[in-house]
Amino acid sequence: MYDETSAAKVRRFMAKSPFFVALGLLGCGAVYPQLETPVRTPPAHVTLMPPPPDDLLFVKFQSAVIPSRTRDGRSWDSVGGSLPDAFAKLYVDGKVILETPVQSNSLTPTWPDQRSANYHIRAGAPVRVELWDSNPINNHPICVSDLAELQPEAEGPLKISCSSGAELELTVQAAHGRMGIGLSYELRREEVVVTRVLRESPAARAGLVRGDQLLKIQGKTVKTMDDGEAQSLINANAATGVNLLVRKLDKSEVELTLKEGAIYPAVDEGVPVDG
Repeated sequence: MYDETSAAKVRRFMAKSPFFVALGLLGCGAVYPQLETPVRTPPAHVTLMPPPPDDLLFVKFQSAVIPSRTRDGRSWDSVGGSLPDAFAKLYVDGKVILETPVQSNSLTPTWPDQRSANYHIRAGAPVRVELWDSNPINNHPICVSDLAELQPEAEGPLKISCSSGAELELTVQAAHGRMGIGLSYELRREEVVVTRVLRESPAARAGLVRGDQLLKIQGKTVKTMDDGEAQSLINANAATGVNLLVRKLDKSEVELTLKEGAIYPAVDEGVPVDG
């Protein structure tokens, strides 16, 4: 009989057997802890420098106002209520870059659960805004509007009027920023290796790239550090400057100082921004 107790005995044998241990080491690579340097919201009185690039914009659907009935006088929704279940889409260069969740049974949706993010939008890129009523069989368009381009609106949301009588407000601003270094790294046995650099960050502006190796931190050789010491030195000195000796991918070595500053994460980098 092969029961749970028997299975446990087999697992113990395999764990102790040199053959199975060697097989396990060959079958899977080592897994090292990956750490991210802290990212925080800048204080209200702080002006981030440098400013964000012109082609990185914060975009968010602010709200919509929808007529109580369709243009031919029908109720919007025949299932679950008479009001529309609205969602909005933003196209840039023919591709959807932003789509809100559905907000049910509302003539004035604000989509509070939509993602707040920065998007790369080139100057002059054609833009299309769509507002839809979600239905089980076919979604119904409420508004479709083409725009020449998106420009940051300093004085308030961009207002879009539709032939259906609906109105949309779209927030378009210079990219929203965070503060930090913008670096992720792996703690290997005797190495600290860069695994990720946010594109608009102090780490990127200093020239760090994935694969670079940190040889010294604050003048101390990484190979001689205790557990957790590398992370502690980086985080404790971020505000005043972290001194690094870096071995680049071409094996050259450079000294540089990383100091907490402006980070402008794009939507695909997965770092949330305040909206």
